[in-house]
Amino acid sequence: MKHIRESATATRRGPGRILLTLISPGQGSSGDYTPEVLATAAAECAFPRGTLGMIDHDTPTEMMERPEGSLRNLAIVLEEDAYVGEGGALQAEAKVASAWRDLVDDFHEHIGASIFASAEISVNESGQKIVERIIPNPFNRADLVTVAGRGGKIEQVLEAAKVIESRSIIAEATASDIRMWLQATIRGSHDDYAWVADHDDTYVYYEIGDKYFRQAYELTGVNVTLSGEPVEVRRRVEYDPVILPATPAGVTENKKEDATMATTQIEEAELTQLRESAGRATALEAELQAEKDARAKEAAERATEAAANRVKEAKRIVAEAFGEDAPALYTRLAESVATPEDFDADKFRAEVTEAAAKSEADQGAGTPRGMGTYTPRATESKKISDDELIAALHGKA
Repeated sequence: MKHIRESATATRRGPGRILLTLISPGQGSSGDYTPEVLATAAAECAFPRGTLGMIDHDTPTEMMERPEGSLRNLAIVLEEDAYVGEGGALQAEAKVASAWRDLVDDFHEHIGASIFASAEISVNESGQKIVERIIPNPFNRADLVTVAGRGGKIEQVLEAAKVIESRSIIAEATASDIRMWLQATIRGSHDDYAWVADHDDTYVYYEIGDKYFRQAYELTGVNVTLSGEPVEVRRRVEYDPVILPATPAGVTENKKEDATMATTQIEEAELTQLRESAGRATALEAELQAEKDARAKEAAERATEAAANRVKEAKRIVAEAFGEDAPALYTRLAESVATPEDFDADKFRAEVTEAAAKSEADQGAGTPRGMGTYTPRATESKKISDDELIAALHGKA
C-alpha cells in the first residue's frame, strides 16, 4: 500500500462552496487510473463526506509528525461522498472555511486541488505503474494548492510526483499516534467524554466518569476496529523486577558486575530513603499524639484545681456564716454545691448567711454563734438530707 498524490480541480459553485474534481481516468504521476478503479473508489467511499482539505500540502516532516494535518490550515470539507461524475471522474461538492472564502472567491480560477490518498500500486512488464485500488483511509485528503496544472485550465489539475509508502508511516507510528486514533474511535463509539487511559497491543483502557473499561481492538494501518463488549475493570499499578539484559559484545563481566552493583546501590538508596521517610512520619505521629495527651492532662488538672478552689471558697463562706464549728451538714453542702463549674459564690454566700441567721434565731440568745451544740426548738427530730438542705437554701422547701 502506498500514499499517492494526484492533482484535481476546483470549480466555484457559489459563496462558500466549490465543486471539486478529485481525479479523472488516465495516466497520473503516481500511476494509471482506470474508470473501474475510480468507480470502485466511489463505491467504497474512499473520499466520504467529511473528508478534509488543507491550504497547501504538508512537508515530509509535517506528514511524519502530524499525518492528520493541522486545523490552522483547514480550508475545505466535502459535503457529500465523492461520486463518479462527468467523464468518469470522481467529483464532490465542498464547503469552504470562512477564513479562506475571500481567497477562493477571488482566485478560484487560479487555484487547484491535489489529492493525498492511500492506494495499491503495481508495475506491469513495461515498468508502468498501475493504480489497482484507492484505499479508504481517514487521512485521505483533497488540498488546495497554488497551481491548477495541465494546460492552465480550471478543469485540469497539477499532479504531484512524490510517492510515499504508507507502510513506512505505519511502521514509524508513535504510541501517541495510536493513542490519538484510539481516542477518536472510543469517543465516536461510546461517549464524547471518554478518555483513553492506556493501551497495549490487544486492549484499549478508557475512563468514562469514575469508571474504567477495557475493550479489545485491532489496528489496520491507521484504522481502529473495536471488538467485543466493554468490560469494567479496576485500575492498579504493578512494579515488576528489572531483568538485566545479557552482556553485550565487547563488555567484560567486570563491567557487567559494576553495572549490577550500581543498580543495586541505587535501589538500596531508594529503599533507605523510603524507610527514613516512614520513620519520620511515625515519629511525627507519636509526637502529635504525645502533645495531644499532654494538653488533655493539663486541661484535666486545671479543671480539678478549679473545682478544689471552688470547694475551698464554699467552705470559707460556710465558716464565715456559722463560725469555725460550722455543722458538718453545711460543710458537705459546700462540697456538693461548689464542685460544678457553674457555682455562684455570691448567691451561695447570701443563702448560707440567711440560713445561719435563721439557725441563730431558733437557738435563742443562750449560745453564741458557732459555739457548742445547739438544740432546735422543734419537739420532734427529723433527719435532713443534703438534697433537702440544698432545696431549702434555694427556697424550694
